[in-house]
Amino acid sequence: MYRIDTMYEPMVEALLAARSENKANRWMASAAFWLGRQQIYNVADYWLGLAAKITSGLPADDKEAILDQLSNKEAALIGAADDWPETPETLLAIVAGWSPEPIPVDLYAYAATKRYAVETGGIVINGMSVMTDRGSQSLITGAYNYVQANPDVSVKFKTSGGSFVALTAAQMTLIANAVGAHVQACFAAEGEVDQEIIAGTITTTAEIDAFAWPSNA
Repeated sequence: MYRIDTMYEPMVEALLAARSENKANRWMASAAFWLGRQQIYNVADYWLGLAAKITSGLPADDKEAILDQLSNKEAALIGAADDWPETPETLLAIVAGWSPEPIPVDLYAYAATKRYAVETGGIVINGMSVMTDRGSQSLITGAYNYVQANPDVSVKFKTSGGSFVALTAAQMTLIANAVGAHVQACFAAEGEVDQEIIAGTITTTAEIDAFAWPSNA
């Protein structure tokens, strides 16, 4: 992690990242010369060599702007620049210690969380929004069992919008079956995701999110 009293650390990290991507521009040259002048991490020769190599390949206007700010000794380095200097191992070790390796994501746990969110996110049946959180699932199951035993009665339910509707036994059965199918489809989807994780075809949380989960709409 960066310390507030050493804010050249982001500069070093950004410069090395840009170098690894074969980027070369004026800000890189300026940063490298500054790091060399400050003898950051006792690798001044590396910073100055890097700065000289970058500057040597800049467009004429950028190169002149850099040269105007250099000492004669620093300017001479540009004319002698040949290959890219090798990054010192000591510097690489220092930079590696700033940002510890990210904690691996448990893809199976992420898939379970995603399934739960979709499972309990509600569905729409014949234009009516039906809640599918665990409490609603239990109430729907109870109402379904009730109308199976009493097929001539109607039951009242409160929709997600706050209004009440009277449902016949047939309508209650339709809703219970749709909710049950939705829940089962969610678990089936999680099972397929787990298999793809095992197979290595899903390796990121973004790919889990992009999977064809059941719709809540």
